[in-house]
Amino acid sequence: MAAIDAVVIGGGLAGAAFALELARHGRDVVVLERTATPHLKVCGDFLGGNAQELLAYLGLDLKSMGATAINTLRLRIANRTTEAPLPFRAAGVSRLRLDQALLEEAQRVGARVIRGSTVTGLVADGSTVLVRTGTTAYQARTAALATGKYNLRGWQRDLGSLSAFKMPFSLSSTAQRALDGVVALAIYDGGYIGACLVEDQTATLCWLADRRLIGQFGGDWSAQLAHLAHRTEMFGDLLGGATPRVKKPAAVSAIPFGYLRRAIVADNVFPIGDQLAVIPSFTGDGTTLALSSAIAAAWAVMENRPAAQFQSSFIGALGAQFRWGAVIGAGLKTKIACRLGSFVIARCPWVTTTLVQLTRFEPKFWPSRRNLASPPRATHA
Repeated sequence: MAAIDAVVIGGGLAGAAFALELARHGRDVVVLERTATPHLKVCGDFLGGNAQELLAYLGLDLKSMGATAINTLRLRIANRTTEAPLPFRAAGVSRLRLDQALLEEAQRVGARVIRGSTVTGLVADGSTVLVRTGTTAYQARTAALATGKYNLRGWQRDLGSLSAFKMPFSLSSTAQRALDGVVALAIYDGGYIGACLVEDQTATLCWLADRRLIGQFGGDWSAQLAHLAHRTEMFGDLLGGATPRVKKPAAVSAIPFGYLRRAIVADNVFPIGDQLAVIPSFTGDGTTLALSSAIAAAWAVMENRPAAQFQSSFIGALGAQFRWGAVIGAGLKTKIACRLGSFVIARCPWVTTTLVQLTRFEPKFWPSRRNLASPPRATHA
């Protein structure tokens, strides 16, 4: 069989962005997405400034998609609630709409998107890759491993201890007004819960739970939320009179926050998105990492650079962000640190704004922002 330029395993943000960037530079790309239709994904719907810039570069108009404007962080920690301005103008858009828009844009510029296709095997020999599904095999010069928080059999990441849940709600008019322009985050013993408004007057709630909380309530998501609403007044007010928009939340377990994939899969297999690096979700910067890694990997393919070089360079640029994320995450697990932090933040809101900025990833795979408008020349080997 003739080898295509690239096959992408996974059609989420990272996979769609990788395919889009290659396809609009003339490459023959196939995207294999295991789900037959768009579906709810466990990921915050918060977009920082860099994420919005990257999406604009990829051709998406967030305003036309109904994105909400967010400019304030409301933080509940150790029984104190404080607000601080964000160091950028953020936005809220559901992953349901965002992922579909990126896939459609990738298709529009020439990528072949095959939904309902589960990958059963990946074999790489350094010169080509062979990707098998239940019915078809694809041979390609390169591949992107973009399965998000789910691992491809035979290519495992480390496992974590936290489980995550996500559910969209229709809020009461009072709660809707209270959340307008705000991303809310509450810290509790065993995890944290966040919320923001997205398109169509919908609020997205995401929460994390450790093994103790899961052991207490099991899979009863309504009991989990009732417990969290009782413990965090801010979210109790938001959920008062709220109506779920789906029957049950999306859920994923064993998330390895802080994970960096240092091992090389193969010189022509590029792990991107959560398969490359998993930033703690409280930073709200996962979308930036997914899009950045996808575009950087696509540029590496176009410049005939191996995956090892791409991984080393990209992971090296994450150092400061991941260190700050680890420090803040460790503090959130300590009651004394939480009490001290709440005391300082309540009196100095600028501290919160500064910490938000320190946990941003500034894409460094291009020498200057001018390159966003002028990507590297697409050359075939």
